[in-house]
Amino acid sequence: MGRLFAFAWEQIMTPFDIARSYIGTTEGPGPENNPAIMEMYGSIGHDWVEHDSVAWCAAFVGHCLEKAGIRSTRKLTARSYLDWGVPVETAESRQGDIGIIPRGRSSWQGHVFFIDRIEGAWVWGLGGNQ
Repeated sequence: MGRLFAFAWEQIMTPFDIARSYIGTTEGPGPENNPAIMEMYGSIGHDWVEHDSVAWCAAFVGHCLEKAGIRSTRKLTARSYLDWGVPVETAESRQGDIGIIPRGRSSWQGHVFFIDRIEGAWVWGLGGNQ
């Protein structure tokens, strides 16, 4: 009998699966930085960010997308995702879709996250820095 060579395929993870692996991630205490958050900035091309206190919701979403092999906006602004993907009505969204909540009048104000579920008027989200 000949030799058998087996290769394990890397398990394909969705961006939402990857996001779940970061549940509990917080900024470092005091002046310290959390290396996981700093890696998120770097993975979307913003390795110049010096502190994890910089709003990191868009870095989190972008990192999870990029890690799953999907190109993100590679921006640090939540609203950059308004022009990304295909818009759907909130009631039609599914787990793993991206939600954006604009705040204020400036383009940099807002929050971006992965939708976990919709229950009536409530949207349950999974995001960084929330």
